[in-house]
Amino acid sequence: MKVNMNLAVSSAILSAVLLAIPEPSSVPANELGELILEERSSQPIVSLAFWPPDIHRRDPVLLLNEQATRQGLPCLRTQWRIRLKRTGETTDTKRWWVDRARGVHSQRQIALADPSGDCPSKGYVKISGYRSIDLDRAGWGLARYRAFLKGNEEINYRCVAEDQPFLEVCSNVEGLREWLGQKTPTYLWGNDQRVWLRIDSTSDAEISLASPYRLTIKLHRPVPF
Repeated sequence: MKVNMNLAVSSAILSAVLLAIPEPSSVPANELGELILEERSSQPIVSLAFWPPDIHRRDPVLLLNEQATRQGLPCLRTQWRIRLKRTGETTDTKRWWVDRARGVHSQRQIALADPSGDCPSKGYVKISGYRSIDLDRAGWGLARYRAFLKGNEEINYRCVAEDQPFLEVCSNVEGLREWLGQKTPTYLWGNDQRVWLRIDSTSDAEISLASPYRLTIKLHRPVPF
């Protein structure tokens, strides 16, 4: 009897931690969020995606995006990152395992509001810091960077390059804008002196609050993540 009871307890714990879910694209995003996140989500889940985009890669990550809310200049949202494991089943009802204890993580992201004031559906950047002042500075820095990409003449710039071919990119502002405009920034951090933006593994941008019209672009060899 004791063995059976222990097995029942272990099975209950396992089922509470490991969750079998169907193919995510076959389920509405909000329903999938309720199924996986339970009480953890504070805003409705409005969209989903995969990373890497190829779902057939081993151990893909499911991205669940909460509805963004306007926070002054920027919009703020939470993105949930769920590591998926194949169950070995071929039916849609049991295709992926989710470890709700260790396979679910979140990150806060911001994006600039549309000209209409609405929050966009894409273009979000991971942010460090959740205080209102952090969000204000981050939104300010992101807006300055976007203004530079759009050719705003008020935003001066300085480009620092390690070696070729980055020196050639730095020497032509229009080419630099076009090159950076093809990239989606990945991380944004700020303090009471400056805002720093990681664009990708080879490029960063920063702007000082003391010199709000001068943007520094740094191009370098790939940085390991």
